[in-house]
Amino acid sequence: MKPLFSVCLLLLAITHSNSQNLVKNSSFEDYKICPEDIGKFKDNVTNWSILQGTTDYLNSCSRTVGFLNHNGKQIARSGFAYAGIFTYSNKDYREYIQGTLEEPLEKDKKYIVTFYVSLADYATLAIEDFSILFTNKPVAGSAVQSSNKTLVTRKTLSKINDLIYDHYQQIDPILYKSKQIWMQVYIPFTAKGYETHFTIGNFASNTRTQTLKVSDSNEKDFSYYYIDDVSVEVKDRELPPLYEETVPQITDATPKIERNKIYTFKNVLFEFNKADLLSASEEEINVLATILRNNKKLFIEIYGHTDAVGSQERNLELSNERAKSVATYLIEKGIDKDRVKWLGYGSSKPIADNATEEGRTQNRRVEFKVLEN
Repeated sequence: MKPLFSVCLLLLAITHSNSQNLVKNSSFEDYKICPEDIGKFKDNVTNWSILQGTTDYLNSCSRTVGFLNHNGKQIARSGFAYAGIFTYSNKDYREYIQGTLEEPLEKDKKYIVTFYVSLADYATLAIEDFSILFTNKPVAGSAVQSSNKTLVTRKTLSKINDLIYDHYQQIDPILYKSKQIWMQVYIPFTAKGYETHFTIGNFASNTRTQTLKVSDSNEKDFSYYYIDDVSVEVKDRELPPLYEETVPQITDATPKIERNKIYTFKNVLFEFNKADLLSASEEEINVLATILRNNKKLFIEIYGHTDAVGSQERNLELSNERAKSVATYLIEKGIDKDRVKWLGYGSSKPIADNATEEGRTQNRRVEFKVLEN
């Protein structure tokens, strides 16, 4: 069989140069406790804190607030974790993340800030008002709270003793509206020499925030973004802003997948007698999404199988539902529904002995085959 092509199993990072990233724990991988509820960023993510609100920490270790979470689905741009913040909500409600630098920035030296954002599935508004606040010390949330509002303003910052700060925005703002792919925020600036900490979020009020309605809802409009891969680096060469959406790329050094060959998912997992995908399944399925996004002529068939425990009718139904769950996930990741087919076989195609537990485990599987028009 002819090889299909090579596909990178992880999303490739787009880098600016060989400069050192000065942000500690830049992709939120180091933490104290696996989150099992929303709002667990504070006092949990190493070298990070919050100013206001109840910032979320999303980590694939969690079944409740992992890549499948209360605001939708998204795989981390790198690693296994990212932050989630409200950037627009009722009564100027805001959330922020505050990071720490490895060392103070050098006066008069040019730097580049980049981080990646993805609009949550259930958000109704996209914004263009991401910005960064540099300070000479960490800012306590209680110090910037005013009249029970969470919006951080110059007025509230000016009341903090000995605080030095500067606020920077993108030169050419765009609306960050993608719910499928991570988009880069790019902010160049010249340091003043005091900067040791920084805060990311939307510092504009609702009336001053540029928004785009991206979906309808019976609830009040809001904007909620996932954030990953935060970087502050020396600007050692001229580069244009990389505002475009970052798409996973194909390389020649990774494993090959062949056309018309049936593969079995290794990590597509379900709870007993259920068809809902567990968050641990998504990384493997995202590899297929990458393949299909990069090759528009390809389509995929997904097959569900069960062991022989239970009725034939229920096994056929369950296998079809599980195959459909994988197909639905791919469609939600932007793959045209006409390119995705699924079918459940129940227990009719065993590959091992159903009389043993080991055999039944092998028979409970989801398979796929990639084809070309």
